[in-house]
Amino acid sequence: MNYTVQARITPEIFQEFAWFDLLRQQKRWRTPLLFLLIMSAFSAVCFLTAGRVRGAALLGGVLLGVGIILPLGWLLSFYLSLRAETKKLKLARAPVAYTLRLTNQGLAVSNETEKADFPWSQLHRACRLRRSICLYAAPRRAFLLPSEPGDAGDRLWGEICQRLPDEKVRDLRH
Repeated sequence: MNYTVQARITPEIFQEFAWFDLLRQQKRWRTPLLFLLIMSAFSAVCFLTAGRVRGAALLGGVLLGVGIILPLGWLLSFYLSLRAETKKLKLARAPVAYTLRLTNQGLAVSNETEKADFPWSQLHRACRLRRSICLYAAPRRAFLLPSEPGDAGDRLWGEICQRLPDEKVRDLRH
């Protein structure tokens, strides 16, 4: 295997990866959901006592509103910061971020100033998204390999799957 690509990160690839990494890889959806559930439980208690306690229904409505609005605000904030980061990095022009070289020994990554090699045994995970393949060198450090259309992308994914154990490989295109 000898595959070299200059990774051009488009805004679509960057945003797809950012949402995937935040919600699925890091599982950061749990905290807002837990907050929503706790606030819903508190508001349910308030609604149940509304007949006996003055203002309980209003308090229940406020708690439920806060429980819904704050997680939605968190998601909106992430979306807006993602758009700002895309503009700041000037991804609309799809600049070459780095060069990836996949060989039988592992993954070599280089840019204008640095070079790093990662043997296949050291790679943390490989995930296939609709627009890219994410090669995680560590739990919080990924390199994006834009997907190639058709059989070329499937062959490359097959090569990666052969080099990594099944528990380190996830195909999430569907």
